[in-house]
Amino acid sequence: MIKQSLAPYHQPDNDGFYTEPNFWLYEQRHHHGYFDHDPHLPLYCEQKGVVVAFWGRLDNREQLAATLGLNHKDEQLTDAQLVLEAWSHFLQQLPEQLLGDFAIAIVDKTRQQLFLVRDPLGVKPLYYSWQQDKLFFASSAAALKAMDGIVLSKSTEWMARYLWLGLSKDPIKTAYNEMRKLPPAHCLLLAHNAEPQLRRWHFWRDDAPIANQRDERWVNDYRAVLEESIRCRMHSPYPLGTENSGGIDSATLTAYLAKFLDNPVEQLHSFGFAMCEQEPEYILETSQACGIAHNYLVSAQLGNQTERMERTLKVLGYPEEHGNASFHLPFYQQCQQRNIKVLFSGFGGDEVVTNPANLARYEFLDNHQYGALFNILSGNAITRPLRLVKAILKPQNPAYRPTFLTAWRQRWPYCLLKKEVIEAYNIQHDYMESARYDAPFRRVNDFILQHHLHELHVTTRLDNCTLMANSFGIDYRWPLWDVRLVQQYLSTPTIEKIGPKGIGRYLHRRAITGTVPHKVAWKPSKDMGYGAQHVKRQQAAIAKPPVLMDLPPNIQDLLDPFKFAQWQHWSTQNASEANVTVLDRVSIEKNSQALTWLTKW
Repeated sequence: MIKQSLAPYHQPDNDGFYTEPNFWLYEQRHHHGYFDHDPHLPLYCEQKGVVVAFWGRLDNREQLAATLGLNHKDEQLTDAQLVLEAWSHFLQQLPEQLLGDFAIAIVDKTRQQLFLVRDPLGVKPLYYSWQQDKLFFASSAAALKAMDGIVLSKSTEWMARYLWLGLSKDPIKTAYNEMRKLPPAHCLLLAHNAEPQLRRWHFWRDDAPIANQRDERWVNDYRAVLEESIRCRMHSPYPLGTENSGGIDSATLTAYLAKFLDNPVEQLHSFGFAMCEQEPEYILETSQACGIAHNYLVSAQLGNQTERMERTLKVLGYPEEHGNASFHLPFYQQCQQRNIKVLFSGFGGDEVVTNPANLARYEFLDNHQYGALFNILSGNAITRPLRLVKAILKPQNPAYRPTFLTAWRQRWPYCLLKKEVIEAYNIQHDYMESARYDAPFRRVNDFILQHHLHELHVTTRLDNCTLMANSFGIDYRWPLWDVRLVQQYLSTPTIEKIGPKGIGRYLHRRAITGTVPHKVAWKPSKDMGYGAQHVKRQQAAIAKPPVLMDLPPNIQDLLDPFKFAQWQHWSTQNASEANVTVLDRVSIEKNSQALTWLTKW
């Protein structure tokens, strides 16, 4: 059961058990690179009395090996062996010495300790449950569920929050009351005759200096870290895949991969969605400039939805919380056919390194950097001074993002939950709070640190997609989430992050100029023709809603019968009406999808 739950669709390249009277450890491994070919799994050193299970990749092999007195160029020295040696040297301070994406389990028989650790952004998932003085852990909820002796019950709160636009996303809680995620940037120690101890081991620095003039060295420093973030993830003897949406983030990875590879025509394959008018044009702009011969574009959702859901549930262990997990299945299938075992994604840029830095205007105002503020204001010689005066005399500080708040209020009538369920789990409050978005913040770094990197909803996409890709034997890699790159951005003065007249993503745009085609790198808007996509969505038929009595009892208990009947009327009677907005349709569709996922689960 355990073997199949970890790899229900793709056989691992290597696997193995280690058992003792008071514990057992099972590990599977797909080979993606040069340093993951351990002959025996899990790795065990009898002399040290240490067992290591390692999933991931180390990006500081040279530095770590030098500290340990080892030769990092030794082709027999795997990442897992480096971790084992490092544990003996650093013990519980091991995580602070590691750089990369990883989930690690270490059993130290001599010290009678179990140590779990997860990378700073949660790229590699790790789940656990502490019950009856036993610690169960696995890299997926599906594998944890399959263990003998574990008792799990479905969380009513999670289901209620899942039913309302994905409020269930959480860096710790799962769909099961007794199951938790090891949070990103945390480690867990279980010592003999003690309860598990959780510790955060990684912290971001908010140390950007205040500057009134731009300095090219910041661009050079950022570019150097960006290039290393990509290079260190390229170590693989197999062809590489890259997701290319035509936007700045994915084009950056695609262009640099092509630049660093000896033969991009043979070694690099591009995958993208072409569902908006301008996407094919911008995707091919980068591919043609970089000499990429193979571009696989998807212009409509493919495959059977029921089959996708069944596969996803089998791999994840409960409904997906981020739609890209199953939406990108066509890419995984193509990669598998072409023996591509490493797939790059540009996700993560918008959250940190390529965010538009709109809050810079408040930051400059609060710091009395009026020259810097004037520089980023739009307008001409007459309107810009007037805007500066207005900004100084009438500073704005909205409680919510106005457009978000309007949309959130329009969606709320579509919430199908009972009033008592909404109140019990604080759902309306939490939902409306999310409409604040960046409004409460007045510094670029505050928004990143206290929103994107604090709530870590992004981790849901990372672990969902990691597990789904892994079910095809593919390792997902996100260079724009590299710890060094994120920290470099946080440490860079704000004036570098936004350009004249408010040009967003200014630091990144300057860094990639000359490698990414100018048309893509300096595209003024992220819009790829979404208006036409909305028109198509407006014209499409709305799926028939489920019947309340056909739903499982525990789901029925969450729903308000009157609201449900009203929603059915909206769905069936207004499906083709011109006055049904895209926002209406999205709410109707999301309700239907969530109910379908929960029913199949």
